[in-house]
Amino acid sequence: MINRLLSLLKQDFWWKALAVVLALLLWVMVVQDYNKVTSVTFDVPLEVISHPEYELYEGREDLETQVEVRVTGPNLLVSSLKATDLHAWVDYRTVQQPGRTQEVRVQVSGPERFRGQVEYRPSPSTVSVTLVENRTLTIPVVVTPDSGIVTVGQREFRYTAAPVTERIPVSGRADYLGLVRTAVVALQGADLEPPLEDGRLAQAAARLQKPVRLVDAVMQPVEKIPEHFAEVEITWEELPPGKRVAVQPQTTGSVPAGFELVGVSAAPESVTIRSANLDGSLPSVSVVYTEPVDLTGQTQNFTTVARLVAPAGTSLAQTSVEVTVLIREVNAEKVFGAVPIVVQNAPEGAGVTLSDPTVEVRLTGRYSLVHPLDASAVAAYVDAGGLGPGTHRVPVKVLYPPEIVESAIDPAVVEVTISFETE
Repeated sequence: MINRLLSLLKQDFWWKALAVVLALLLWVMVVQDYNKVTSVTFDVPLEVISHPEYELYEGREDLETQVEVRVTGPNLLVSSLKATDLHAWVDYRTVQQPGRTQEVRVQVSGPERFRGQVEYRPSPSTVSVTLVENRTLTIPVVVTPDSGIVTVGQREFRYTAAPVTERIPVSGRADYLGLVRTAVVALQGADLEPPLEDGRLAQAAARLQKPVRLVDAVMQPVEKIPEHFAEVEITWEELPPGKRVAVQPQTTGSVPAGFELVGVSAAPESVTIRSANLDGSLPSVSVVYTEPVDLTGQTQNFTTVARLVAPAGTSLAQTSVEVTVLIREVNAEKVFGAVPIVVQNAPEGAGVTLSDPTVEVRLTGRYSLVHPLDASAVAAYVDAGGLGPGTHRVPVKVLYPPEIVESAIDPAVVEVTISFETE
């Protein structure tokens, strides 16, 4: 048996020896290539693991945000990797203290079989984040409008709206939630339509789930808080037939001197009245008056709310209207008599005489400008510049405050006599 093996070994010995040498060389090359250290870079989506109690204030939270991962290790292992084999994430649950910026490490993992054989280096290696605490507060709910009249054809329905629960829990970032004072439910026209079926009120009340607007102490919206809802109950009652009558605004007092009342109007110009008598009779009424609007001291246009005075035996569909008052300043006229005329630019050494040494000046303009003027505010003069000896007709010019309209100067022209003494 041994001899047979030796015979086989000796047969083509050199060829067999060459094969063994080639196999050893190939093995060495494979081992060297395997052990060769190389690096490959991949773009890997970054997953964010949220904190159960704190909310992200600033930082990377987009799940599609990518990080660059550099993988270093044996060539044969690294070259077989794909981007989908890698998982990159940041875990915000590691944040222990809210309200300050912190660096959270970006972590990377790959196939289990590569554990301990390759190195993962993400870029960036950390993510800067600021987390804030989440809280829950109970906030009062208000509904607007909370009552009114809805018209359907020739019929009118009075509605009232109120929150089912006066306060609702609101959750969100503690820093913003601390600003919230009220949850406002704003009802739209469609919400207020009465539910009619075959002309009848199908139900006297209905409940709606409506989003709320969270506002601060001055009714400004508070942002960055998740949407919340409140349940609102609306009730309707049909009103008996009424009658539209005109609204007549009333005033008391008077505007100051120098101003005049241009007009007074109401919005709306008419309201609906209904019977308040047990027999349902409607008094013969054509006008509803407002409570008097005081004009004392008013010098500008203004709008105010005035309550309506219900005529005896009637009730009103609304209790007040807007009253707009138009006021304007009047023009005033003031006469300044015997205003001295000053001669300007008279020839040197000349004697000058005027046919009229004074003039009467009549000024008009806004009352507030004209009324306070006294004689010191007006000056009259003639320009004698360039005049030679003799008598000349010269126009009188007047100086007065701006924004005043000159009405008249009497006389408008005076005779100026220029004379020189002869030796």
